Amino acid sequence: MLTNILVLVVTILLGAGLTFWLDGASVQRTENAVNTLSPDKSSQISREKIPSFEFTDLNGKKRESNDFSDQIILINFWATWCAPCVIEFPKLIELAQKNPQIVIIALSSDIKDDQIRRFLQKNQDIPSNFIVARDQKRKITSDLFQTYKLPETLIVSRSGEIVRKVVGDTDWTGQEIQDLLNSLQ
Repeated sequence: MLTNILVLVVTILLGAGLTFWLDGASVQRTENAVNTLSPDKSSQISREKIPSFEFTDLNGKKRESNDFSDQIILINFWATWCAPCVIEFPKLIELAQKNPQIVIIALSSDIKDDQIRRFLQKNQDIPSNFIVARDQKRKITSDLFQTYKLPETLIVSRSGEIVRKVVGDTDWTGQEIQDLLNSLQ
């Protein structure tokens, strides 16, 4: 009995240690690869171009990322079952309403369109520059952009370069975001 308890405790400690170690390595890779909203890291960004991708919005219209060339784009990876995404979603809608010159592409990881439509009924004031689509089988989210933590948003310049990657809920209506968007004009 004592041996079983000891094995269980050691297993839990090893699992927790491995989790913290892997999470720490993931955070370090993210900090080195992208710039979240802190201005002192802007020199660390490698401005890579977004790959071309296709998707179908919830209205059934086929779209391509190239359709939005020469525009500032925010690509938001989210899901209706993701609590931080649900909190963040109205802030992104407000950002789109206040900034008609940008395009927000909200790619959901939900399995069914009906789940997204039910969620959107609660957010009825979605402007035309806010495009919602389901990322079927997470081909864009996981396969193309290697996004595994939701929500995550890429801010893309008019030239198609990723200038910021924001992981988690952020203040999309704040002055820092507005200053960044204005600098990309």
